[in-house]
Amino acid sequence: MGKKDKDISEELEDHLEEVLEVPDDLGSLKEEIIPPEMQIADLQEQILRAQAEVQNVRRIASQEITKARLYGAESLAREFLTVGDNLERALESCSEGSELSLISEGLELTLKSFESSLLTAGITSINSIEETFNPEEHEALSLVEDDSKEDNIIINVIQRGFKIQGRILRPAKVIVSKKSKKN
Repeated sequence: MGKKDKDISEELEDHLEEVLEVPDDLGSLKEEIIPPEMQIADLQEQILRAQAEVQNVRRIASQEITKARLYGAESLAREFLTVGDNLERALESCSEGSELSLISEGLELTLKSFESSLLTAGITSINSIEETFNPEEHEALSLVEDDSKEDNIIINVIQRGFKIQGRILRPAKVIVSKKSKKN
């Protein structure tokens, strides 16, 4: 062998030793490799925790909704208790032989208290008299021929209607005008 061949042979051996030499950090990499079974088990555990968290959020939201409904009804009930108290006082004054005007005045005050309670709860009355009939807000109980009024004008309210937050709670029961047919 020539000198060149020896040099090449030595270089190859040196290079081969470098390639075959295991670096120190390779051992730590082997320890970091997680078997697929352990990865699957870890992911399944994460899924179970996420599902439990979703169930907890749903349960808490349901409880909050229930509380909101109960406490919302509670404040409305308090308002109506005041109206009930006023009605009891009006009835007591009737049994004492009071004047009719005093009883009427007491009932008017009770009605005002009732309407105030409704407003507090966001419930408003549908004003209908002399308005044009609107089937979304009114229920026509009858038609009355009246040539002095335009067609579909409300001339009498039998039962007031109410809205809650802009939605119809109960339509007003009304009597509506209609022009007479002239033959």
